[in-house]
Amino acid sequence: MTPLAGGWTVDFPDHDAEQLFAVAVDIESYPRFIPWCRLARIRRREGNILEVDNLFGAGPLQARFRSRAELDSPHRLDITATDGPFRLFHLGWRFEPRHGGGCRVVAQYSMELRSGLLHSLARLSLSEVERRVVRNFKERVRMIYGR
Repeated sequence: MTPLAGGWTVDFPDHDAEQLFAVAVDIESYPRFIPWCRLARIRRREGNILEVDNLFGAGPLQARFRSRAELDSPHRLDITATDGPFRLFHLGWRFEPRHGGGCRVVAQYSMELRSGLLHSLARLSLSEVERRVVRNFKERVRMIYGR
């Protein structure tokens, strides 16, 4: 199977990297804005590394897995997983200050699912998932910081 890959870029002219990093690193709030995330619980913290228990699902389909989040505040957040439904998963968030103020958020992902059927379903739904993540992340930022 060919890994699935993609990403998005969003400019936030009224918010800085520290604010946006804080929203992205609030992993236990992911069920509030990440599609199909039902649970994200930090299992262990060790320096700038978080070990996270995750539950994602839609209807009767559910997947539990553990991920690792590496923090470099306020510049980047890298989330990886190789268990549960994933052969590999990587989501990299980058927070780039903009000239004249604000911040650009760049997110890139790659993943390969163990199940060919799930991999095919993911391929079909990725553009919608990306759209929802961006919309929900923007809304979460507005809820916390305004504008």
